[in-house]
Amino acid sequence: MWPFLLWIAILAVAGLVYPRQPRTTAALFVVLGTLSIILAFTHNAGNHLGAAAGVFWIVLGIWYLVKYRTPDARAKHVEYWTANA
Repeated sequence: MWPFLLWIAILAVAGLVYPRQPRTTAALFVVLGTLSIILAFTHNAGNHLGAAAGVFWIVLGIWYLVKYRTPDARAKHVEYWTANA
C-alpha cells in the first residue's frame, strides 16, 4: 500500500510545481519512472507491464528536461501560465 501512496504523492507534487518549475516536474517524472520500474520487478511476480509505464515516465521527464533547458524557454512557459491565471 505504501508504494502506491508514495507514487501518488510524487505525481501530485509534480502536478503542483509544473506551472512554475517545469524542470522540477521533469525530475519528479524520472523519479516516478524509476519507482515504477523498481516496483514492477519487485512486487508484481512476473507482470512487468509496470516497467513499460516506467519507461514512459522517464522519457516524458527527459523530454521536459530538454524542452525547458534554456532560461528563455522556462521564462516563456512561466509567462504563459501566469497570463492565463
